[in-house]
Amino acid sequence: MSDTSHNSEPRHVSRRKLVFGGAGALVAAGTAGLLLPGTARAATVLTSNATGTHNGYYYSFWTDTPGSVSMTLSDTAGSYSSQWSNANNWVGGLGWSNGSRRAVTYSGSFNPGSNGYLALYGWTANPLVEYYIVENFGPYNPGSAGTRRGTVTDGGGTYDIYESTRTNQPSVEGTKTFQQYWSIRQSKRSSGTINTGAHFDAWQAAGMPMGAFNYYMIMATEGYQSTGSSSVSLGGGGTTPTTPPTGGETTPPAGTGACTATYRTTSSWSDGFNGEVTIKAGSGGITDWKVPVTLAGGQTVTSLWNGTSSRSGNVLTVTPVGYNRTLSAGQSTSFGFTVSGPSSPSPSVGSCSAG
Repeated sequence: MSDTSHNSEPRHVSRRKLVFGGAGALVAAGTAGLLLPGTARAATVLTSNATGTHNGYYYSFWTDTPGSVSMTLSDTAGSYSSQWSNANNWVGGLGWSNGSRRAVTYSGSFNPGSNGYLALYGWTANPLVEYYIVENFGPYNPGSAGTRRGTVTDGGGTYDIYESTRTNQPSVEGTKTFQQYWSIRQSKRSSGTINTGAHFDAWQAAGMPMGAFNYYMIMATEGYQSTGSSSVSLGGGGTTPTTPPTGGETTPPAGTGACTATYRTTSSWSDGFNGEVTIKAGSGGITDWKVPVTLAGGQTVTSLWNGTSSRSGNVLTVTPVGYNRTLSAGQSTSFGFTVSGPSSPSPSVGSCSAG
């Protein structure tokens, strides 16, 4: 959100955010010893800025208040807890090294004391966007200083959509001017499932385009000038999700077998629509898939996520972005796009094949 001069409201600082790949400075909670392949890592306590992976999940931890904030990465995969005291600003959480359209199930507790958020948090590139799907927050609504763009329904609840501009602020790409997108849940909760695609589509329909998912997506706790605590588990109790975290943590066996591709229109408006193509690998798995999408007359793709494309005439050929290039047998991935133009007839999808 935009900075505010009102002392009664927190000034949200866009941080930005740890792009180094190592574990950074951290303190182990006990003597871990040498880990054998496949062995779960012991609990780890973070007190200084850090990113990395822990038990198959990506983590990010940032604070401008050293010593008064800690985040403990549990020995249970996908779980963390946090405590902060009189912190100026901090944010941390667990998730994936690349964002995507996915269902994120989480459970836990969130006790912000005063100002704080429990949110699914991430960034996109081209355009550079910092986004929040806020599930719970303290007395201050973090979107209220922005411009309201409408609502979206997800998981049985209604979210208010806001957009803000950050001018010459730190980001994952250095100091830049960029947009912040917010979905703020009207009925607060600390457990549930977030369908990220519902929010991405609603933002797009509201004139808030998403970019490429080149950066992380985490279920984050954030505190601002407050004292509090949280405990969060991904996968509905800390179990490893059915779809492994993307970004190279797990690499399925390479294959060159068949795949199938199916299309659906996820949302539409007067002069455009969003489409999604789901790719499913056959029994042999597949590497470097490609899918041709034939557009109707007057249709132009204005943005694409979870894929890269080339165009010849009215045919758009989509290939992986890297982290979803290899699918094991039966595994699925998807890419999406926004089209300017009539929604009928729908684009047609050709045969999925190895690249």
